[in-house]
Amino acid sequence: MSRLPVTKIPKDPNRSTQNAVSPFRYPGGKGFMSAFLKQRMQLLEAPTNRVLAEPFCGGAGAALILLADGFADQIMLNDADLRIFSAWHAILEEPERFVAKLRKVSLDMQEWYRHRDLVAGFSDNKYDFDVGFSTFYMNRTTRSGIIMNAGPIGGYDQRGKWKLDARFNVERLANQVEWLAANRNRLELSNMDALSFIDRVRRKPTSDNTMFFIDPPYVKAGGRLYFDGMSEAKHVALSDILTSGTVKRWVLTYDDAPLIRQLYRSQTCSNISVNYSLQSKRRENEILVEPNYL
Repeated sequence: MSRLPVTKIPKDPNRSTQNAVSPFRYPGGKGFMSAFLKQRMQLLEAPTNRVLAEPFCGGAGAALILLADGFADQIMLNDADLRIFSAWHAILEEPERFVAKLRKVSLDMQEWYRHRDLVAGFSDNKYDFDVGFSTFYMNRTTRSGIIMNAGPIGGYDQRGKWKLDARFNVERLANQVEWLAANRNRLELSNMDALSFIDRVRRKPTSDNTMFFIDPPYVKAGGRLYFDGMSEAKHVALSDILTSGTVKRWVLTYDDAPLIRQLYRSQTCSNISVNYSLQSKRRENEILVEPNYL
């Protein structure tokens, strides 16, 4: 493929992995985009009541930073997977119960297998606190935060340098959950198909003052990294919505796949460069897409 222009993503001087707001770890997490998104939020027409909407929220690393730092007055988080939604719902609606469980849960392989089996076997169609907590537990104890189809930190025999508790600082996680609960009135959580979510939000009276940050499951690795990958038809349908002009402000991140270049050839595309944190291979394989009128 031909080379694209490069957009260098600035480092957020106020944020790092050590003072992240989201309690989740997420494969392909976009907390590093926070400074860039802060710049884009300043393009919204009104200086107040600014909304950041994430149709594929995952761990919502960037959105929560913008909320905490005052660049978004409200964030709208959506995830179509009921397990991820259940984790968020448990944190936001039952925080005391969630924190209590955080403080007493065991961090050993017997417990890891129990949570893995609960998440893998979930097939209900409604919110479940225990599945939400187990989803969170797996996120914090598996390699790279991949909830399914990845092994535990430290290996199945726990002989690695790092063990299951390496990313499970209970007090820090409890503080993050309590902050989220305290800011519950500034978050709107939903469990919808992402395209339906975009369509609903774009029809709201506040749509002119809403920025969409869209980070879909990637074309090449989406099925491995996420519960719900996207078919080619879904990738095409998303591009139809975004390139139609009916969504005013949006930022899209993807893997740099031929399909994505083709779908967004009429928009502004560039490769992401983040020299301070991301591996070179990842930088070369990530693409940033924005409306062509920016």
